[in-house]
Amino acid sequence: MNDRRLLACAALCKGDKAVDVGTDHGHLAAYLVTEGICSRCVACDINEKPLNSARKTIAETGLTDRVEILLSDGLDSVAPDGVTDVIIAGMGGELIAEIVGRAEWLKENKVNLVLQPMTKWDHLRKRLYEDGFEVTKEIACEEGRFVYSVMQAVYIGRQPDYPCDLCYLYGGRADPNTAEGRKYLCVQADRLERAGEGMLRSAENRENGEKMLAAATELRKLLL
Repeated sequence: MNDRRLLACAALCKGDKAVDVGTDHGHLAAYLVTEGICSRCVACDINEKPLNSARKTIAETGLTDRVEILLSDGLDSVAPDGVTDVIIAGMGGELIAEIVGRAEWLKENKVNLVLQPMTKWDHLRKRLYEDGFEVTKEIACEEGRFVYSVMQAVYIGRQPDYPCDLCYLYGGRADPNTAEGRKYLCVQADRLERAGEGMLRSAENRENGEKMLAAATELRKLLL
């Protein structure tokens, strides 16, 4: 497997039984088991077409006794027994937040969440914060023309100690000491600046624009 996003997801898994939500071709599930990162895996998707691709992958790798293929809308049909890790990658942040919010057992069992939003990362970070999940680590990874961040989160039952400000909502906990972490923070600072400058043109949005520009400045300070 050479998908950098999925490799970053695998690096944040740490338990015995993982659930790969939106499994697509089943490559992550197969990798987790063959590399000994997890002993068992559930590969689930909302559509049969990707599940058929996953079945083929799992059969070709001889893992049919260790990887379960499951039709499920998010985690709705997943039995929580024994689940230590849940990976939700390649979706929008709003959808990821919705899937996490519907599965209360993630909180009860303190499941290790590995989340990789393609968009709306600020929405996801805010929802996790408000719902009592702490983001303990993020790994930035570059794939093609884009740089993403993979989040590791766990339920702690209260709002985390770090501030949930614009700087965090955009930059998260990306590590400025890594090349890809620096690139992620730079890209996010650029986004804040573009949005902020656009808002400055409108009197009613000027205050929000100034806040975005200030957050961009704070992110760039991390790169010094």
